[in-house]
Amino acid sequence: MIWQIMKKQGLMLFRNPVQLLLLVGLPLILIAILGTALGGTMNGESSPIDVKIAFVDHGNEQGQIDRFMNDLESELPREAVEGIQEGTSELKPVSTLREDVLGSENVSEIVDVQDAAPAELGALKNDDSYTAIIEVPETFTYNMLEYMVLDKPEQPKLKVTQNETREIGVSVVNAILEQYQEQFTLGMFLSKNGIDAGTLELNEYASTGEVTTVNQKNPVTAKGYYAVGMVVMNVLFLASTIGSIAFHEKKTHVFDRIILGNMSHWVYFTGVLLSGMIFGFFHLLIVYGFAWAVFGIAWPNLLAFLVVSLVYAMAIGGITVLLTAISYRINSEVITSFFSGILATLMAFLGGSFFPIGNSSELLRTIGNLTPNGAGMSAYIGILRGDDISEIGIHLLFLIIFALTAIVFAVISFPKRGISG
Repeated sequence: MIWQIMKKQGLMLFRNPVQLLLLVGLPLILIAILGTALGGTMNGESSPIDVKIAFVDHGNEQGQIDRFMNDLESELPREAVEGIQEGTSELKPVSTLREDVLGSENVSEIVDVQDAAPAELGALKNDDSYTAIIEVPETFTYNMLEYMVLDKPEQPKLKVTQNETREIGVSVVNAILEQYQEQFTLGMFLSKNGIDAGTLELNEYASTGEVTTVNQKNPVTAKGYYAVGMVVMNVLFLASTIGSIAFHEKKTHVFDRIILGNMSHWVYFTGVLLSGMIFGFFHLLIVYGFAWAVFGIAWPNLLAFLVVSLVYAMAIGGITVLLTAISYRINSEVITSFFSGILATLMAFLGGSFFPIGNSSELLRTIGNLTPNGAGMSAYIGILRGDDISEIGIHLLFLIIFALTAIVFAVISFPKRGISG
């Protein structure tokens, strides 16, 4: 008789093609969209940010350095001037910014710097393709040397014109300039105090012994991550769908006819539980199968994958029967609607289905793993990375405990014979 109950609920599910499309087709669409849109961010690929900077120097750096030294010779003894010249020989603020910072390999990958003459300023400011225009004032280097060597109170400033329509690019430029200022200030401090900058660098040859890579797990691609994230999220909606079907059977007095037919209400309870488990298990296999065929997402340990899918399906069965029991008890579908409309989405967010928020906080990671979908996702990700069952055992244990707890609460909540809703 349990089989008949499962068969009936399965037929009602298959007779709703829109619901089936949402359960099976939606995760595939989301995997394609999110995996493509956020793939570069997660995989460490080059950034698609396009930053274009015009660099306009109104002065002559070497000429200003020579002029500054000549002025010092007329005011200070020759020995003092030679000492200053030796200590400041490498302090060239404009060259450092243009060549060492903006021209560095890392920055040049995302920033296109073009030198321009002062006469081109008008045209540059009207060109919307530029993210920013950096202008070096005519006496910038001379004034900077005065500030560094003679401790003049006012620090010279660059003039930066920003294109506010390119907010991300502007933030990149600001970050680069802030980093330049910090590094140049540090260099000035080291030079003034006669400290070798090399002492602050880590000498990779200073340590002895064998260098070993600690984490040698397989990398997880963006499509792999979102395949797991979308599947563990969407199967939650399967639980609410079966719960809604079960409550519909109560409203149409199917459940009452079962009771009047001298059948134990626990038979119906078991049928709902097994429907959630079995349909959930096959939902996982079907969507992951499509993900393998369409996106090439393969599982290195098939046995571990099947074990996780089975245990996660148990948790889905527990949620299904719990939603059904509470709906029957309160004679309302409000709990199922609340779960599918709000709670499932919140669980998906905490579990990391939309983005790996656990990477930013140990607390968020712990909270996410205390949701069934979060624990399931951590287990699946572990398999993709090459973990075996023993390494993801804590997540499997949590899912089993969660499933049993949900079933126990469902047993307590499920209406007994003779209780009318």
